[in-house]
Amino acid sequence: MGNAMDARSAREALIVEALRGVDTVLAAADAVGERLSANSLRLETAAAGLAAAGTVYSGEVAQLTEATKKALADYIERRASAATSQALVEYRKAMRDAATLAFAEQLAPAVRDIARQVELHGSLVRTRLAPVLAALAIGVALGTESAMLWMR
Repeated sequence: MGNAMDARSAREALIVEALRGVDTVLAAADAVGERLSANSLRLETAAAGLAAAGTVYSGEVAQLTEATKKALADYIERRASAATSQALVEYRKAMRDAATLAFAEQLAPAVRDIARQVELHGSLVRTRLAPVLAALAIGVALGTESAMLWMR
């Protein structure tokens, strides 16, 4: 019977070892499950943090885009204003030069003609037409200046 006892004891010992092995495997599976749950919770927290950071990033990009648009619009407005001012200055100068040239071309022959008339009738001019010619010269000077002021 010693043999039967030994077999029985060996079988029980084998069963006990097998149960210990199963218990170890089950404990390890439980530990893996707990670690998976903890890792899953950390991943969910990280995903929520990334979503929040993405929202903040999107807002900052939108603000940067708006600031860039405003800066660009301000720059374009300043450049256009400067170009317009410069063009206006050049336009006024060209109009003033054109008016001066037009009056000079139109009045110069008349003034030369009057000068010839003055030379021909020197004595008459000195006595009777001097005030008229002086008034005409003043009128020409004032007319030219008025035209230049009008063109501005």
